[in-house]
Amino acid sequence: METSSEPGVLVVVLIAAGFPILFVGIWSLVCLTLSAASGWRSMRAAYPAPEGLRGAPLPSGFACAIGGVSYRGTTSFEATPQGLLARVMVIFPFHPPLLIPWSALRLTPTGSAFFAGEMQVAHGATFRLNADALASIGAAQAQALNPAPAWGGPR
Repeated sequence: METSSEPGVLVVVLIAAGFPILFVGIWSLVCLTLSAASGWRSMRAAYPAPEGLRGAPLPSGFACAIGGVSYRGTTSFEATPQGLLARVMVIFPFHPPLLIPWSALRLTPTGSAFFAGEMQVAHGATFRLNADALASIGAAQAQALNPAPAWGGPR
């Protein structure tokens, strides 16, 4: 009596080919949901970053949440003359970089157990930040909004 292994091979091939497609689909759906729930998606409409824009990296730390979504260890910030450039790691689709004007940011120290303060974005979400990120963004904002005179005198 002959046994055919073709159905078993076919199942293995379908699983091997289907799993990556299924995984990417689920991952994309999760990232799209997080983008919408955090407010990142709505901020993208108001604060799109020009392609290829780079700034001075700021300490971002691992304590960062946007809206009700934790972005722990995935978010980075850069200071540019135009504003704060916020990025999420590229493995998280639907989170394009944001360029938030300095005048659209309001920093508030809170001193909570997990976050040192909040960064509220006009027409956007609230970022909860650790002490390093809050201090570095505050210093960059102060420097951008109140630049030192060219001759090096007092501000």
